[in-house]
Amino acid sequence: MKKTLISALLLVFFVSCEQMRNLSDGPETYETEKQRAQTKKTEDMDLRLPSESTILDAGKGFTLLDALGLDSPVDYQTKSITFNVALDKVAFMPLISVDSSAGVIVTDWYSLDDGQSRIKINIRIIDQEMNEESLIVSLFSQSLDNDRWVDEGINSEQSSKIKDSILNSARSLKIASEL
Repeated sequence: MKKTLISALLLVFFVSCEQMRNLSDGPETYETEKQRAQTKKTEDMDLRLPSESTILDAGKGFTLLDALGLDSPVDYQTKSITFNVALDKVAFMPLISVDSSAGVIVTDWYSLDDGQSRIKINIRIIDQEMNEESLIVSLFSQSLDNDRWVDEGINSEQSSKIKDSILNSARSLKIASEL
């Protein structure tokens, strides 16, 4: 019993030390090609993440769950087909917030019609079932009237079209991946 307790404490200590060592690496230090590719994709997509953001650190370090051979919840969400499809669908828009563990994507305003109207999209992935209740999409629109933005509310029709597009693409990818 004593040996098991000491082994467990040592394991926790070593895991903590490894995570602290990874945190001390500078932001320009790339450990893997995957991290380099993620950073490049983030720059290409014009993601404006705060400097303290850990969204790109999902696979970094060694955790206790890894030591026990278990997948962490973040890994599960990161592998979400629906989330990745939704992110790809709004990649042309500037993003304000992307949280893969919560399944939330929030875009900034995107101008249309030579700057006379603009849209903003909020996406929330509820679960991985890929049905109508699994996803909430809200498309907000505004129009310019005498140098003032007038809120037109949520465009339900366009929100529904975006939702259907995301779900159809996610279902197709899931079927293709199972072949």
